[in-house]
Amino acid sequence: MRCTCKQGDWLSVADVARLLNVSRGYVRKKLMRKHVLRPVIVRRGRKFALRGTVERYHRMHQRIGLKALREMACVQQEAGAYDIN
Repeated sequence: MRCTCKQGDWLSVADVARLLNVSRGYVRKKLMRKHVLRPVIVRRGRKFALRGTVERYHRMHQRIGLKALREMACVQQEAGAYDIN
């Protein structure tokens, strides 16, 4: 199978880890091995993931984190955590 993607479309494990702010081991073991970042290609023993897939994963997890943060702030406010008494 021949890859028609340009070289800039693929990110190495280190690049993915830097973008997602996680360790390289987490990228290899949790994201690539469990097929979260599909497709993954191996060239000369190095693994690469598509940039679009990585960016989509990043945006999805940012939205989840922001939603959880807003929920937590609402719960704290309802509980009176911000009252000055």
